[in-house]
Amino acid sequence: MSLERLESLRHDMKKCVRCSLCKLVPMPTIQQTKFTSACPPVDEYHFHAYSGGGMNVMALALLDGRISVDRDLAKIVSACTTCGHCDVSCKFIMAAERQDVIIALKEHLVESAFGPAPRTEGEPTLPHWGDGMKLKRMPESKADVLLFVGAGAGHDSHHAASARKLAELLLQARVDFGILTDEPESGIESYWLGQRQSFTEQAQKTVESLDHAGAKTVVTLCGEDLGIVRSKYPQYHRAPKANVLHASEFLLSLIQKGRLRLSKPVNQRVTYHDPCYLGRQSEPPTEWHGEERQTHGVMRYFTPPKPINYGTGGVFDAPRQVLRAIPGLRFVEMYRVREYAYCCGGGGGVPDTHPNVARSAALQRVDEARDVGAETLVTACQHCRLNLIRWQDGKSSTPVIDLVDLVHSAAGLG
Repeated sequence: MSLERLESLRHDMKKCVRCSLCKLVPMPTIQQTKFTSACPPVDEYHFHAYSGGGMNVMALALLDGRISVDRDLAKIVSACTTCGHCDVSCKFIMAAERQDVIIALKEHLVESAFGPAPRTEGEPTLPHWGDGMKLKRMPESKADVLLFVGAGAGHDSHHAASARKLAELLLQARVDFGILTDEPESGIESYWLGQRQSFTEQAQKTVESLDHAGAKTVVTLCGEDLGIVRSKYPQYHRAPKANVLHASEFLLSLIQKGRLRLSKPVNQRVTYHDPCYLGRQSEPPTEWHGEERQTHGVMRYFTPPKPINYGTGGVFDAPRQVLRAIPGLRFVEMYRVREYAYCCGGGGGVPDTHPNVARSAALQRVDEARDVGAETLVTACQHCRLNLIRWQDGKSSTPVIDLVDLVHSAAGLG
């Protein structure tokens, strides 16, 4: 099956012209020559094989029998953070599905027994984050909004604290919401690692749980969960019936309606890190029906034209609008932002398989935040927050906090 998926992407592989745009942000977007790179594993290893283009070349060589699956290939592919930057950068000049090729290659490695071992969060190691809050438990109770905080809240105290703060904000705004009695994982680890069957099964389980809750709206705490549910579930199973929003989108609507008042000044100079799966990776897929044709014996085209996912339809504005609504806050942008934001290095299972890549990516992103004069680095993804903190020197570290934490302080709940 995985070879068939790779074969269906052969023409995308053959479109690579070795322009190296998969390694850099597009030239018109460059603001500072120190921060122009796009690919964490290429930055660490300085070798083409680790780039989106390199992995497309290797996938094509595999299809043509010029290389075979082995540990060396698996080691290179496992260095990919699956951030999707190469995909949107490549689409600056051509329509090619770099991300799909990389995921299909990872899936083939798993099917060939060269993939990483399956990973799950396991049983919670912390008390439930909502203990003592008297929150509605769904589906036993009914509510308009379901708060989906992610299974990581049972393992990471910062994640649990942000979940509790988001619930307190919703309570203050008098939102009719509840939480799941038994909250499933989103399955993002399985997707990152190419474990197609495991991810498909998890998508089915999670969608069933969200639908069974009966809420009209699902609000996710983590950017990674928003991207997986909104963008990847439709490709492997289907989207939930409810409207799925990230916390930044939902909080912004409460602020604009006057239901959530941010009256306490937060006197900090901050910048914002766009999480890959909240930003460029959360754009929902567009359904297309047509055929691929060839002309002049070389050029291939789609009729009718196939929509191109440029990564611009993700959640970019809402977090920034929320930050600008906080009194006293001084917000500055980094150089690589929105669909061309640099990955924190925390995705793709890379912190475990290639910790040097995760470390260098995180430190480069923190350095970029310092370069624009930020005192605090704000993000909206728990994986990003954890990886951006993990590798810093405690003596000179830059604080990294979740967007929800800032809103919680500005609402006078801190």
